[in-house]
Amino acid sequence: MSFKSLLLEGTPTASYIYPILLAVWAGLLFFPALGERDFWAPVEPRYAEIARVMFVEGEWIVPKVNGEIYTDKPIFYFWLVLIGSKLLGGVNEWTVRLPSALGALGLVLTTYALGRDFFNPRVGLYAGVILATCARVLWEARWAHTDMLFSFFSTLGLYLFARAIFEKGKPSEILLAYALIGLATLTKGLIGVVLPGLVLLAFVVCRAEWRSIFEWRLGWGLLIFLLVTLPWFGWVSAATDGKWLQDFLYVHHFQRYTSGSGHRQPFYYYLMTLPADFSPWSIFAAPAVFAYRPIRARLQERATLFFLLWFFLILLFFSFSSTKRDLYLLPLFTPSALFIACYFDQLTRGTIHQDGLYRGFCFVFFSLLATAGLSLPFLVAYFQQEAVGISSPFAVLLVAGGAAALLAVWRGAPLGVFFSTAGTFFLGFLYAALCILPFINEYKSPKPFALKVKEIVDPARSLYIYADTMNDFNFYTEREVIPILASPGEVRGLASHSNPAYLLIRARDLKKLDPEVVSHTLAMARIGDKSWYLAELTRRK
Repeated sequence: MSFKSLLLEGTPTASYIYPILLAVWAGLLFFPALGERDFWAPVEPRYAEIARVMFVEGEWIVPKVNGEIYTDKPIFYFWLVLIGSKLLGGVNEWTVRLPSALGALGLVLTTYALGRDFFNPRVGLYAGVILATCARVLWEARWAHTDMLFSFFSTLGLYLFARAIFEKGKPSEILLAYALIGLATLTKGLIGVVLPGLVLLAFVVCRAEWRSIFEWRLGWGLLIFLLVTLPWFGWVSAATDGKWLQDFLYVHHFQRYTSGSGHRQPFYYYLMTLPADFSPWSIFAAPAVFAYRPIRARLQERATLFFLLWFFLILLFFSFSSTKRDLYLLPLFTPSALFIACYFDQLTRGTIHQDGLYRGFCFVFFSLLATAGLSLPFLVAYFQQEAVGISSPFAVLLVAGGAAALLAVWRGAPLGVFFSTAGTFFLGFLYAALCILPFINEYKSPKPFALKVKEIVDPARSLYIYADTMNDFNFYTEREVIPILASPGEVRGLASHSNPAYLLIRARDLKKLDPEVVSHTLAMARIGDKSWYLAELTRRK
C-alpha cells in the first residue's frame, strides 16, 4: 500500500502508524540541538537561575531568583527541570528546555487524538503535522517558557472531558481530566481552571444540556484537583508567611488581567499577531471559512460547536486582558489545527471544491515564499555579509518549497500542497535550529560576557547591576544575588565604602554616572542590541 493511499483511505492500520509517524516528525523538530543554544533574554536566564538555585540548595518548595521569592509562576515546570537535572547531573540548557519540548510533543499527539476521535485518523494526522509546523509552536517548543507545558496539560484535560461528554471513552476518564487541570494550574496558575471551565460551561449553555453537569463527577473531581494542587500551594504559603500566595493572586492574576502590569496591548492585538504565529497554515483559514458556509447549520453539530467555542472563548478571554503576549494563545492552536486539517481532508477527498479563493491565497503566499528565498541572500549580504553562507541553504529551501507548492496548486493536488508546506517548514526550522540559531547565538548570548565577569570578579567581591531586573547574568556567573542599584545616587553611596565593588551596566546608563565614581571599565560586550560593561567603582575621597 502506498503512502498516499494510506493517507486517503484511512485504514485501521493507519490508527497505529499515524501517532508513530507524528512522534518521529515532532521529535525531529523539537529535540535535536535543544541545548546547543545558550539562554537568551528575556525569561530563559531567569528560569535557569531559579532551577540552579533550587538544585544547589536542595529546595523543592520556594522558587527564588536574585535572592527574592519568585511569585510569577507556580512550581511544576521547575520540578520537571530539577528531576531532569538530577538525572543528568546539573542544570543546563538541555534540562531547562526539556519540559517545553516534551510538552510540545505531548500537545501534537493530543491534537492527533482529538482529530482521530472526533473526525477520523487522517484529520488527526493532518492536525498534528499542522500544529508541529506552525511558527509559534516551533519556537516555544525550544524555549524555556511554562506555556507549552501548560497548553499540553490543559488540552489533554479538555480532550478527556470531551471524550466523556461525547461518550467516546470511559466515564472514569473524566477523573483523570481533573488531575490534568490540576497540573495545568501547578504549571501556570488559575488560568488552568479558567480556560477549560469557560469552554465546558459555554458548551452546556449553548446546547442547554444542563443535566450533563451531573455526569461530570464534580465532587470527586474537586477532591482530585485539590489533592494535586493544594499541598504545594499550602507549603509555599506557609514557608513564605503568605507572601507568595498574596503576590501570585493579586499581582500576577488580578493586576495583570485588569491593569496590565507589563505587555499592555489594545483589544485587537491578537488579530494582528495570530496569523503570523499560526503561519504558514493561517493562509488557509479564509478559504476554509468560506468553504464551510453556512456556518449556522454546522453549529448544530455538537463537535463543531465545541471546537468553535474552544477557539473563540480563549481568544476573547485573552483579548479582554490588559496584558497580552503572543504565547498566551497557544491553547487555541489545537482547534485551529483541527479546523485546517478538516478542510484539507475534504479537499483531498473532493468533497470541497478547490475554488478561486483557495487557489488565489496559495498562489500569492507561495509566490511570496519563493521570492523571499530568491531575495534572502541579497538582503543578508547588505545587512550581515558574514551570514550569506549560512543563509543560502535556507534560501534554496524557500525557493524549492514555494515552487513545489505552486506546482501542486496548478495540478490541483491539495495533498501535494499540504506536504510541500509542511515539508518546507519542517526542513527550514530544523536547519534553523541546527545552523542558524547557533550563528545568532554569538550575538544574543550573555554567556561569554558573564564568564568573563566571573573570571575577573573574585567570588568574595561584591558585584552589582545597574537599573536592570531581568536576571540575565546570575546563572552564568553562578551568583545567587546580584544587587540592583536603581539610581546614580545609590552608585555614589556604594563608592563611598572602603571595599572594592564592581558594576554591570549598559552603555546608555554608563553615561549618566559620575566619571570620578566609575574609575575604568574592565570588560565590554554587545549582547543583542545592548552594550554591557563591567566597571570598577572608585572610592570617593
